[in-house]
Amino acid sequence: MKLGLIVTILISMSSIAYADYTVKNVYRFDNMDMIKSTDSSSIISLTVNGFSEDSNGNKASSKCLVDVVKGTISGHCEAVDQDGDIEYSTVNRNMSEGNIGVLQRTGGTGKYANKTSVCEYTVELTDFKVGVGYLTASCKE
Repeated sequence: MKLGLIVTILISMSSIAYADYTVKNVYRFDNMDMIKSTDSSSIISLTVNGFSEDSNGNKASSKCLVDVVKGTISGHCEAVDQDGDIEYSTVNRNMSEGNIGVLQRTGGTGKYANKTSVCEYTVELTDFKVGVGYLTASCKE
């Protein structure tokens, strides 16, 4: 009886932590520009172009318009997949808290119409001097 209860609890807990899908994304930084604010902190604006593949078999080219203000990344993205469906999303990360951020689907067309998701992403590699990066994400719809 106790063993059955423990197994049931473990299965329930594992399904809570299980992601609906995962994403791999490579990207490059384009059109980067920077100014200083009144407190001498840097304000950066850039375009991030990328290519992603998810565990559902979707592949997409994406473009994000991103601002970095006081170490916080925020922006809006548009991705077009192999079927021509468009996915709209936002990206946020506080760089002072590490390499983990949030990517949130806000809708789209085709298979993404009226569907939202939240992904926790991890920047695996990035180099601003070279202008490239790689991230992975675990997502829940």
